[in-house]
Amino acid sequence: MSVYLILIEATPQIDNPESNECVGAIVNCWVKSKNIKSALNTAKKFVINQGWEVIGIEDQFVVIRDMYLGDSEEDEELLECFDEAMREGFSAIFYTYGDSEDEGFIH
Repeated sequence: MSVYLILIEATPQIDNPESNECVGAIVNCWVKSKNIKSALNTAKKFVINQGWEVIGIEDQFVVIRDMYLGDSEEDEELLECFDEAMREGFSAIFYTYGDSEDEGFIH
């Protein structure tokens, strides 16, 4: 099985507590799956179950561990997500933003 990275644009649902703090998010989902269609379905279901509405798919592609072997803190965090997807089948990071495009972070 491969690990797919799915980048989803989403907005918080009305009952989502995040709706008071942000207007949207880009959600990076690492999904261990046998094909892209299954990976997309898993990622979309996760985002919806977290209280977000899927607006669109920004990107989707297969990733390998070597892509995350850099020296920065960001590389280390992304490597942890990849490794978690390999172990657990899934990992995600929400990069939230407000009206002024101030980015936040939810993991």
